[in-house]
Amino acid sequence: MTDRIGPPTDVSLQELEQPEGFRPQMTRAAQKTGRAKSAVARQSETRQPAVGKPVRKKRVRREQQRAVETKLAIVEAALREFAEKGFEGASTREIALRANVNHRLIGHHFGSKDNLWKATAKHVFGMYTERLHKRLEGLDGVDEPVLVRLMLREFILFSAKVPQLHRFMVQANEGDRERLDWLITNYLAPGIGLELDLLGKAQKAGLLRSGDLVHLRYLFIGAATSVFTLAAEFQDITKQNPFDEEFLSKHVDMVLSLFLTNGQS
Repeated sequence: MTDRIGPPTDVSLQELEQPEGFRPQMTRAAQKTGRAKSAVARQSETRQPAVGKPVRKKRVRREQQRAVETKLAIVEAALREFAEKGFEGASTREIALRANVNHRLIGHHFGSKDNLWKATAKHVFGMYTERLHKRLEGLDGVDEPVLVRLMLREFILFSAKVPQLHRFMVQANEGDRERLDWLITNYLAPGIGLELDLLGKAQKAGLLRSGDLVHLRYLFIGAATSVFTLAAEFQDITKQNPFDEEFLSKHVDMVLSLFLTNGQS
């Protein structure tokens, strides 16, 4: 028994109504019309675009691009959430709302909250590394004073552009030790070695004030980033916007003057 109501879809109503064995004869006009329609149909078929691998590849590329864009939106939203609330206080549902994506996509793309936190760290440190490398391109053989000044300046400007980096680091230092160890091993320790090498050369050349290099590094980070990390407080007290271009220019000069010598500020 079938649930279908009415005639089968492969039989026309006209065929159901005609007696068995009956086949209507086509008139000459109808035959001509049929031949004309057949010719049009054949032409239409020849004009149809080929459906195959090229179309599938384009669809796959579009889907891949959407996945990349979705993951980027999620990690950027996660950076703000983790920077404000830390790992424990951050909510993946809130991150999804910030990113304007379905909450299930976080699990689909990252698997877990811990993996998302690590992907966020990779993203923000990658942003800084890419920016610095672009600025250093083509500067082989440039004097060390220029390199030191450029490196320090870029750090300050990036801190203004992405203040969440240092808020993220503050939260990481307050959270689980295992995650902090992972962060130090994968992102801080390798970069610190290169930074200290360059700062040491600058110090020997008399371009950087004397003192323990690691201590100087942390003093510089504090001086460079505090007005951005505490932007709301700073603006309320001073009535100055720390992200304003004019203020930012003065801030860069003032911070550099605290650490560079021989007029290299």
